[in-house]
Amino acid sequence: MYFRSILRALGVILLILGLTLLVPALYAWAIHSPDLEAFLRSAVYTIGTGGLLLLIPKSQYSLRTRDGFALVSFGWLAAGVVGGLPYLLADVVPSFTDAFFESVSGFTTTGASIFTVIEDKPLPVLLWRSMTQWFGGMGIIVLALAIVPYMDIGGMSIFQAEVPGPTADKLTPKVEDTAKVLWIVYVIMTLALMVSLWAAGMTVFDAINHAFTTMATGGFSTKNASILFYRSPLIEWIVILFMALAGMNFALHYHFLFGRFKPKTYLKDSEAMFYLAMILFSVASITGLILWKEDRIFSETFRAVTFTVTSIITTTGYATDDYELWPIFSHLMLLLLMVMGGCAGSTAGGVKSVRIMLVLKYVYVEMVKLLHPNLVRDVKMHDTVVERSVLSSILSFLFLYLTVLVVSILLVSFEAPDILTAISSVVTSLGNVGPGLGTVGPTENFAHLGDFTKWVLSINMVLGRLEILTLLVLFLPQTWLK
Repeated sequence: MYFRSILRALGVILLILGLTLLVPALYAWAIHSPDLEAFLRSAVYTIGTGGLLLLIPKSQYSLRTRDGFALVSFGWLAAGVVGGLPYLLADVVPSFTDAFFESVSGFTTTGASIFTVIEDKPLPVLLWRSMTQWFGGMGIIVLALAIVPYMDIGGMSIFQAEVPGPTADKLTPKVEDTAKVLWIVYVIMTLALMVSLWAAGMTVFDAINHAFTTMATGGFSTKNASILFYRSPLIEWIVILFMALAGMNFALHYHFLFGRFKPKTYLKDSEAMFYLAMILFSVASITGLILWKEDRIFSETFRAVTFTVTSIITTTGYATDDYELWPIFSHLMLLLLMVMGGCAGSTAGGVKSVRIMLVLKYVYVEMVKLLHPNLVRDVKMHDTVVERSVLSSILSFLFLYLTVLVVSILLVSFEAPDILTAISSVVTSLGNVGPGLGTVGPTENFAHLGDFTKWVLSINMVLGRLEILTLLVLFLPQTWLK
């Protein structure tokens, strides 16, 4: 491990986080909020710490793969601490545990909250809360690569350690330029959503916050009732569209926006088609079941189910209906969608659609080979043979994901009020979804859970955002050997 290089790079990340804290501080100053001091102090502490780390003499060595894992893991844990400072100093949370939980939930775009009432929180705090999700959506390390490449924290290994999915698309020859491209697309889509929500009837403040948390597939809202507060079908459909887009690979959006707006960009991508097919199947089956069992208006039911399914599969976590009142089949479908998540290279969580799709293809090929032992057939994606090593890594990841899921459920069960809460709270935290079932459903929050449970779920959020291996590899003795 090259600790000097890691600490200097961590200093850069802290400087960036400290500067972002000045945005809600400026807003607090503009509206004469008493929380100005909390944000200024948080910024000074963070920038000061980052500055001290940058005083460490520069190492002659560049960061290697193992150093990249350490930097990304420490960077995200540090973000959790920094993000929680304003909550503590503004006195909106009772403890460091709650501050860390809310902060990590923001940066990992999970959306699980310990706030029982949101409307009574100071506006600068709500803005910062939304900003944590927006910065966490595309990735704080990717942001560092985009704006400070000269600090030598670059490298494909670091990029891959943070960008979700089995492989990371390199859109340009240089990783730093790829990071810039991704952030440009992210900003363009965020601005488009912001204007759309404002035009549809939201206030400027609400439009900014909901644009941040929708594109990040985070789900934090400025209202207790979430999107339902606005009672606007137009706003709901706008949010549905942008949630679905945010759950897709941003490399596709780049090729679409800068490639003459060709729809075949999406139609030719097998993962995108699988992802959309899962949304359509889930919406159709759940809507049909609800209409069969209950006397409800089709248009309202269809919109509510479409919103919920899109929110869950993209791991956004917004709510316009209490899905716990729906038939049991829908609960199981939503749990499966929480695990599956969006596409690789998106801001969504979960194990990713491409992994599920490739495993299904692999199982199909193996079944065919049982019938025809001499048949030679490979798993393909985009007309290209998927290497066995990729399939092996996907199967290993799924096994590890399941192992972490089971162990975490057992740990949470020490304090959980019931088994449904224990299972769904872990599933939703590891998948970076937000609301679950039981006492952490769409109309509840996580405030009532014990401190031990909150720490387990906080670690799960980070594990889910970094796709487990990035963090767990630090526990291998080989990682720390020269």
